[in-house]
Amino acid sequence: MADYDEALGWDDEATASDAEYTVLEPGEYAYRVDDFERGRFDGSDKMGPCPVAKLTLSCSNATGQQGTVVTRLYLTKRQQWKLTQFFKSCGLIDASLSDGQAYRMPWDQVRGAIGRVEIGNHTHQGRTYNEVKRFVVPETQPKRTYGAL
Repeated sequence: MADYDEALGWDDEATASDAEYTVLEPGEYAYRVDDFERGRFDGSDKMGPCPVAKLTLSCSNATGQQGTVVTRLYLTKRQQWKLTQFFKSCGLIDASLSDGQAYRMPWDQVRGAIGRVEIGNHTHQGRTYNEVKRFVVPETQPKRTYGAL
């Protein structure tokens, strides 16, 4: 996947693009993980430094609305609930895994994984953005599927 944050030089060629950011209506969407990057969070007043997973999700709903959502999963003990929710939502760990049970995080299987997510909106400095409210954990274990939504 192209690195859209890559800087261009003053004399570089640019590629024409009509793409614009799509603000999704709040609600439940199917998602596919299109990109996964490992990174490092330097810490803040609320959370110490830790590894972070940056996920780029392609989302679509039953009415055909589609868009991209970027979310971050922080690898801290306080955020284990969200990591578990993500892995269960896309069938990478068993949805019936009980609270307190240990599991290995299957990062090597994340790209292309599909599941369901609840999307909301937040506004920052006058602009509205998509955000993951929660990953939807199915009541029964989904098949591990990859690819098309």
